Amino acid sequence: MLHWVVPVGRSWQSVVAGYLALFSIVVWVLGPLALGLGVWALARARREKARGTGRAVFAVVVGLLSTFAMGVLVLSALS
Repeated sequence: MLHWVVPVGRSWQSVVAGYLALFSIVVWVLGPLALGLGVWALARARREKARGTGRAVFAVVVGLLSTFAMGVLVLSALS
């Protein structure tokens, strides 16, 4: 039951990627970092049969969305 509250038994990459993804919802600059770390965490989880793929997938999806939003904002500001 503790693993629902505290990220026990997860790779540090997936934990950090999940938190970066949460913060990237507000601070869009963190989107590419969340995306990159999420991809790294997914690769590590597959290679080492580790846990934390849910957090990594969340980081990839939210990282993609926030990176896209940041790109749209930058392009609209430039035009």
